[in-house]
Amino acid sequence: MFRTLIIIAALLLVFLIIKNRLNSRRLQPKKPGSTTTDNMVKCLQCETYIPRKEAIISGTEIFCCKQHQRDWEKGHKN
Repeated sequence: MFRTLIIIAALLLVFLIIKNRLNSRRLQPKKPGSTTTDNMVKCLQCETYIPRKEAIISGTEIFCCKQHQRDWEKGHKN
């Protein structure tokens, strides 16, 4: 009987320690350098801002999609 109580108490102690460690990890603030930000750029055709990594860059012109690139080039041919 006494042995069973010791085992239950030990298991409960292990459970509480693990639970405490998991909660402390969840509450830790994130490192300042861990957030990633992407520069926003404006499409020349529709003037919508999009992330630079998703933009279509043609020389110095920036577009949000291939269709806007084609439309811009049609309207601005020499």
